[in-house]
Amino acid sequence: MLVTKNKNIIFILKFVFFLLIIGCIYYFSGSHPSENAKLIEVKEDYLVIQSNASNGGKIKKLYISSNSVIPPLVVGKEYYFVSDQRYFQRPYIRFVED
Repeated sequence: MLVTKNKNIIFILKFVFFLLIIGCIYYFSGSHPSENAKLIEVKEDYLVIQSNASNGGKIKKLYISSNSVIPPLVVGKEYYFVSDQRYFQRPYIRFVED
């Protein structure tokens, strides 16, 4: 075949295949933690939540993305938050339930 005789084309195809594999691993990696937490504050681009609020639990920022499914929220109420965090990124909200 003509494609296999050209060394530059072989190198480019190997490189593209390697990038495809790395891209798939990155895309499907990450964690999707879920938790019941109290909504503390609502900002324009993120929500501030506190898990285990009765014991003075950890405060965390969850950022809002275009794929986030967020119903109307009330500050001070407890919700079920599911977030999505990939490597080297901030945690984004996937969805929120009552």
